[in-house]
Amino acid sequence: MQENATRRDDMGSVEDLEALRKHHKDLEAKLAALDCHLSLTAPEEVERARLKKEKLAIKDRIQLLLSRQPAA
Repeated sequence: MQENATRRDDMGSVEDLEALRKHHKDLEAKLAALDCHLSLTAPEEVERARLKKEKLAIKDRIQLLLSRQPAA
């Protein structure tokens, strides 16, 4: 019974990992778009900083999920 729960957790982790990777890639695209500007307005600077923090937090979560996966 517990084995099935573990398999579901692993499957969830794989799905979570893929979703996090997609979100990380989306954030990279948004940051790249902002970086194309010659200068940023104050709200754009705030948005850029927020995106960078969110991207780093997602990277940390990806690394955590990867460290929890059993070796293949």
